[in-house]
Amino acid sequence: MSVLNWFIDNLFTQTSVIIGLITVVGLIASKKSISEIIQGFIKTLVGYSIFGLGIGCFVGVMNYFQEMLAVVFNVPAVTLSTEFTNSYGYLYGPVIVSGFLFHLLLERFVVPQKYRFVYMGGGHFLLREAMLTTGIAAIVFGVKNAGVVILFGTILSGIHYSFQPAYVHRFTKELRGDDLCGYGHQSSIAVFVTCLLAKKLGKAEKSTEEVVFPKGVSFLRDMSCAITIVQVILLVGIGLLCGGETVQKIAGISTDPYVWLVLQAITFAGGFMAFTYGLRTMMSELIPSFSGIADKIIPGARPALDVPTVFPFGSNAVIFGSTISIAVFLLWMVLFNILGWGAVFPMIPSLFMSGAGAAVFGNKFGGIKGACIGGVVVATMIAFGMLFATSVGSSLTSIEYMVGLGAEPDDFMLLWPLYYLLGKLFFGRG
Repeated sequence: MSVLNWFIDNLFTQTSVIIGLITVVGLIASKKSISEIIQGFIKTLVGYSIFGLGIGCFVGVMNYFQEMLAVVFNVPAVTLSTEFTNSYGYLYGPVIVSGFLFHLLLERFVVPQKYRFVYMGGGHFLLREAMLTTGIAAIVFGVKNAGVVILFGTILSGIHYSFQPAYVHRFTKELRGDDLCGYGHQSSIAVFVTCLLAKKLGKAEKSTEEVVFPKGVSFLRDMSCAITIVQVILLVGIGLLCGGETVQKIAGISTDPYVWLVLQAITFAGGFMAFTYGLRTMMSELIPSFSGIADKIIPGARPALDVPTVFPFGSNAVIFGSTISIAVFLLWMVLFNILGWGAVFPMIPSLFMSGAGAAVFGNKFGGIKGACIGGVVVATMIAFGMLFATSVGSSLTSIEYMVGLGAEPDDFMLLWPLYYLLGKLFFGRG
């Protein structure tokens, strides 16, 4: 028992080790060599460590930003925490695998063949889905039995992975002009709404691709550049409203506050790049093992792919959508504070990626107006979703923010109330 307790206390409560062991299981199932298994395990550990460092950068900068917002608008500051990420890996780690395997079984035995997709949108979506479902069970409803929590997360995750690519596929097929793959991204609800509105309100013949942009703004297509510039504008702008002395007090510095704010914006962008690289490294070992299993279980199934795969179908729409989604979100942020409804913060990567993806679809069915609609829909969904999340209690808020941190949480804004209601049905009062 002493030896077993040592393993539990020192290894099996470490999220990186849990996810690393899951990778090992997947690689063994795919009949990889010992060398490949060891390499996969180490790369997963390193990737998760980089992922954690990236989250730390996000949390630090956004907490400063929230404190400044609280001063400017005289509202309580909403701060982020890494506690869930660091402490509950033994729950959400297994759900990453079990939820995906359940998804494969649904595709093989339940879903009609013409709607069969293997969800390959990105490992970060598998991670956030697992975090959301297990967080609601373990924290909101206080379920102590780890097996029950994992089962809850597995069932909901598997159903979502199967349903999400299928219901938007009629739009994906028309956008791409083929039936080779699906759309596996958490902006699917925004895309669905955008396509419906763009068909009714837009004019497909007036495409964004006919607009000529100056070469001087082409750098905005690079994620790190776009995030840095937007964060500089946000942080320095809020800092000016706060006043230099207040910024120094919040930051605990004696140096120039505005130089510090610019450096914080760069730190935020660096955190995003680290976050992305860490996830890519971690999932580059896990996802291939899933793919091998999927090929054997569901022959002929098409992959549901991440949002950047649609960008080539509307490169100008990417600029339209990402810019408009960020601008509209900032307008909502200011309006919420003026009306006294609450404080929200702009998750720039979410607004950039989802706004761009929805705009590409919007442009296909409604031209320039459709692309603009895509940006507005994404910003509105995220803004009101975050506002609602902050109003229902600190536990659920922390889960929702951690799930959506630094990436596309659009669908989660509507999924977590549904998951909460299902949790209430299964577990009783939370």
